[in-house]
Amino acid sequence: MGSAASSRPRLSVNAVVGIAMALAVVCAAVALRSVLAAPSLMPWQLALLLCMLPLSELALLHIRFGGDALSFTWGEGCLLVGFAVVSPAWLVLLAGPTVAFVHLLKQRGLQKAAFNGAAFTIAAAAAAALLVTTTQAPYQLSNPADALALGAAALVFSFTSALCTGIVVSVAQATSVAAVLVKNLRMVALVSLGNLLCAAAVLFLAERSRATLFGIPPVMLAVLLVYRGYLRASQERDIWRQLEAVARELNQLDEEKVAAAALLRSRELFRTNDVDLLLHATASKPARVYELTEGVIRCAPIDALEARLQYAESGRTVLQRPSVTGRRPMTTSLLSHLDGPEGPVGTLRLHFDGPVALSEREHQVLGTFTHAVATTLLNVALHEDVRAEAVKQAHYASHDSLTGLANRLLLRQRTTDALESGAPAALMLIDLDHFKEINDTLGHAVGDVLLQQVARRLIRAVPQDGLVARLGGDEFAILLTDLEHPSDAAVVAERILAELAQPVDHQGLHLAVEGSIGVACYPHDAQDAEELFRRADVAMYQAKADRGSWLRYDSLRDDSSIERLALVADLRAALDRHELVVHYQQKRDLRSGLIVGAEALVRWQHPVRGLLQPGSFVGVAEQSGLVRPFTLRVLELAVAECVTWDSPQDTPLSVAVNLGARSLLDRRLPEDVMEVLTRHGLPPSRLVLEITETTATSELEVVEDVLGRLRRLGIEISVDDFGTGHSSLSFLQRTAVHELKVDRSFVAGMLTNDNDRALVRATIQLAHSLGARAVGEGVESQALVAALTSLGCDVAQGYHLGRPVPAEEFRAALAVSVATALPLPRAESDRHLSAVSSISSA
Repeated sequence: MGSAASSRPRLSVNAVVGIAMALAVVCAAVALRSVLAAPSLMPWQLALLLCMLPLSELALLHIRFGGDALSFTWGEGCLLVGFAVVSPAWLVLLAGPTVAFVHLLKQRGLQKAAFNGAAFTIAAAAAAALLVTTTQAPYQLSNPADALALGAAALVFSFTSALCTGIVVSVAQATSVAAVLVKNLRMVALVSLGNLLCAAAVLFLAERSRATLFGIPPVMLAVLLVYRGYLRASQERDIWRQLEAVARELNQLDEEKVAAAALLRSRELFRTNDVDLLLHATASKPARVYELTEGVIRCAPIDALEARLQYAESGRTVLQRPSVTGRRPMTTSLLSHLDGPEGPVGTLRLHFDGPVALSEREHQVLGTFTHAVATTLLNVALHEDVRAEAVKQAHYASHDSLTGLANRLLLRQRTTDALESGAPAALMLIDLDHFKEINDTLGHAVGDVLLQQVARRLIRAVPQDGLVARLGGDEFAILLTDLEHPSDAAVVAERILAELAQPVDHQGLHLAVEGSIGVACYPHDAQDAEELFRRADVAMYQAKADRGSWLRYDSLRDDSSIERLALVADLRAALDRHELVVHYQQKRDLRSGLIVGAEALVRWQHPVRGLLQPGSFVGVAEQSGLVRPFTLRVLELAVAECVTWDSPQDTPLSVAVNLGARSLLDRRLPEDVMEVLTRHGLPPSRLVLEITETTATSELEVVEDVLGRLRRLGIEISVDDFGTGHSSLSFLQRTAVHELKVDRSFVAGMLTNDNDRALVRATIQLAHSLGARAVGEGVESQALVAALTSLGCDVAQGYHLGRPVPAEEFRAALAVSVATALPLPRAESDRHLSAVSSISSA
């Protein structure tokens, strides 16, 4: 932007000043000829003229109009009196030098003094020319023709003076002369009219007495002082009204409204052409600028560095600075900083067309105004912080901190509101399957990640108007509203199960988490929120019997579910009162037909409900945190009973005990089992621990660690219900189990279904290839015994061979049986058997 660009306007102004001075010299030369031809002035006339001309320039009237501070003289009044008392030629000759001298005396610059002197000379010459050509001296206001001529001459003087000023201003600001004249026309006309009226009044008095003319200077001074006092008082009243309005309008708690009030009021208070407000970046908002353009408030982000630079320049007037929006080529900007107790808040920028300078009083008002704006903005920021914190706390009070989902409190509130509206709704309660095993094995950090993944999947599966909540732990809930039919809930439930069925990948691990869902619908299943929650909970516990499924509430099953839930309170007492008993189902060798062991099956001798089967309470034990004492109690009873079993040939009999998945996640299990065996003196080889195929294929490190330690103690491992889960040959290869039990569903169908028979044969062959025993379950007929024997199965159990019976009855069965040793493995060289033997011996 260089000096060339900035020097061009200066050269143009200089040229205009030069032209004006040349015209003034011509006018002065013409006036000099007239003076030389006319009679000389009387001393009192010359004295009056030399007194009035300087005084008319010294007694300036400063008025701010728009973005400009305008200064008006008493030129028209001085001209009118001078024409009436002194020769016009003398006025033209003396006016310019006197005005220039006054400006130089006031140190207003040589260029400005030369221009004002030249402009006064040219304007006076134009007025004198009109007066001389229209009437004859001496001029009397009492003569209508003279009065009209004097008035016209004064108007010509005002117009010519305004035109000269407009030309130089338009050149300096690169605008049109017409725009400058129109902008100042009203104020120029009012001041000129006031000058003319004052001068006319003085001349009317002077016509009666010449001495009155010497009263003009003090009268002019007195009028000036009175008017200045009035103007100052009026401005003070206006400023206080404006500041009062500022305080009222800034009383907002919204930043945009505060910015709008500040911009509108500052534009009116300081008469700016344009104004904007730059605010620094905060913790929650970037640096931004509010602009007022043509009555419209706009907010836009800006670079934080720009805001800081503007603050650094704050308090200084920056001349010819490009505007922020580029609406004008050059503006004068006055920057005032907004300071707070902890640092800068921003900057208020006032833009003016062309040069401008505020008075000391206006600077004080600007400081007061910007302080009020800064204080209000700080209050707004504080209120927004408090409001944001309140919103955050309200969110935390109604949402789960881990997943961001609604919590129990919000769910109940929304459920109550939904039911009060009368629209159909459905409540789903979801309990994750296998989550506790993962949480206990991999730690709470992994568990938290898993819960967050589940939350995202639930949000994906649920319609947008549904509410997803976390109730705590691994329990979630979903509220569906405005359902057209209860069957719509089934679609959502299936979609949720499909989402949950997908494995979760975490650091190379594939974690399988499924869910059990209970559904209750309003108004079909419940009439209020409390009942809806209870019945969805009942349905959820029913669904957990068949994991990875969903179930809608059914009143026909409600009593059994309540009974099942009531067992939780009784089970702990049952362990203390030794109400658990064990029945034994014999296992027979298919080659000899002799009993080689038994499977221990737990029963609960409930004092009120009678003898309960495992399906009624085993699940309750797993869900109530009683897995460890429950398992140890069954082991204690089975091991103590096995010690009493003697066979005629002293062949040791084994007892098999079922282990749940949660038991294998307990790293203390091997020590607990060994303590029971030691206490009762039972060799570890006579204990068989049965695990399900699903547990066997879980690929959890803790499971394999526990099973490995049990094997090394000499305890045998059996895989129950083989073929019904997701078989994993790699697990069988790593674990080297001692026994595979063919599931009863395949055994029952092997006589009529070739596929079942093929599966049984393959399982038996797999067991033998691994050096393990093959045990057929669910043998209900002699034909099945013969079929299993023909396929090479080693051991069988089932109702045909013997039902589960109490310990006394099992001992009686042993008394009539001739026990023999367990059959040897099929292949002594099998590497799996060798591994088992070496581990046991070690």
